[in-house]
Amino acid sequence: MNVLWNKLIGDKPDFALEGRIFHSVCIIVMFGLGLNIPFNYMIGLPKLAGLMFVVLLVVAVAYYISRFHKMLSLAIVAFQVINNLMLIANYYDNSGLNGPTLAIFLLSFIIAVSIIPQKQYAIWLPLNISVMLLLIYWEAAHPGWIRDTYPNKTNRFADFGYSYIIIAALIFFIIAFIRSAYHHERRRAEHEATELAASNETKNKLLSILAHDLKDPLASVQGFLELLTYYKLEETERRNIENELLNRTRDTSQMLGNVLSWTKSQMGGVQVQLMPLQLLRALDGTLQLLKSISAEKQIELQHDIDEAIWVTADTDMLQLVVRNVVMNAIKFTFPGGKVIISATTSDGKCTIAIADNGIGIPAEKQAKLFSISEQVTYGTGKEKGAGLGLVLCKNFVELQGGNIWFKSEPGLGSTFFISLNYSPQATITYNSPGPLVQSAAKPI
Repeated sequence: MNVLWNKLIGDKPDFALEGRIFHSVCIIVMFGLGLNIPFNYMIGLPKLAGLMFVVLLVVAVAYYISRFHKMLSLAIVAFQVINNLMLIANYYDNSGLNGPTLAIFLLSFIIAVSIIPQKQYAIWLPLNISVMLLLIYWEAAHPGWIRDTYPNKTNRFADFGYSYIIIAALIFFIIAFIRSAYHHERRRAEHEATELAASNETKNKLLSILAHDLKDPLASVQGFLELLTYYKLEETERRNIENELLNRTRDTSQMLGNVLSWTKSQMGGVQVQLMPLQLLRALDGTLQLLKSISAEKQIELQHDIDEAIWVTADTDMLQLVVRNVVMNAIKFTFPGGKVIISATTSDGKCTIAIADNGIGIPAEKQAKLFSISEQVTYGTGKEKGAGLGLVLCKNFVELQGGNIWFKSEPGLGSTFFISLNYSPQATITYNSPGPLVQSAAKPI
């Protein structure tokens, strides 16, 4: 029913609220006229029934040129001009003050307030009142000008009662629709305001992160260059400083990559290219890089991924997600610790588990782990981070139709789970080096 109604009044992207209100009023008025025409004919007022039929046609034309030709201004002017002319004719043919015309004038006034632009209020609203007062004056000044068109009192009372019910119903539906539209627009505005506030807060946090995390590496480079310039360093000292600079530069590079990826995703510039991938082959280069990084910290990195496991994913996104989660595991694990990457399949899903025996996640931080925070965290080797990588991971996993979650016990370690759609194994096509992709052949 809602789909049909939205089709009749016009979709929101194509029509402004004023246009949809006008269309709804036209439909409600046409419905009311459609009920009144046979009723007036049955109570002995065929001329009035014919007049209402003409009004019905005019309202239908106004609705048509606005709804299908998007000429709202012309439709409103035509509607108001014909409406006032028909009110005069109705007053004359429906017994003047002895008929329900005054109630119809009030309905017309409410309709005008509902559909006309505010800048036209000064034209149409005074016109409605002036026409009504002039007709009353003319009838009082010229007795006998208006004749009683009701065959008997019963028909007159029936017309009054029926007109009141129809007019009250039309007013109710018009006001109900306007209130509903108002509340919808208010909720939309509140939602947009909330999103804007959240976006500004995120932007401020991101700028704070960049200000802190970029300052330290640059200061380290400057300090190292000053040492080289003014002091003669021993080979051991030089090597230690170089290793420290390498680690800081690597962390900064990863952070900048995450910032750029996250910013691009927020601007709608990320294009997800889902395809069947052999999981182990897709992650091979990433795993080799992570092993060398973990070895520098004397952490053992193991993986247990069956070559037969295929997933539906975006290659670059999958590698970025796994790289960020594993880097976090390495960051918060002491030398001599272990990080294990495994993958299982069940119920059409492939779940990648990344477990470590590091320091775990404090209970008070777990609820907001996947949100941007200005609070800097330090790994077991004093590595800095603000959790932006996990925000990006959640975003990218969801873009691939998956989920990410974790479990952690402070002091015992953490396990992150990445669930993606499992892709049944098919004929394998070997292309150039990179992740294997499936052909369109049927499974064998």
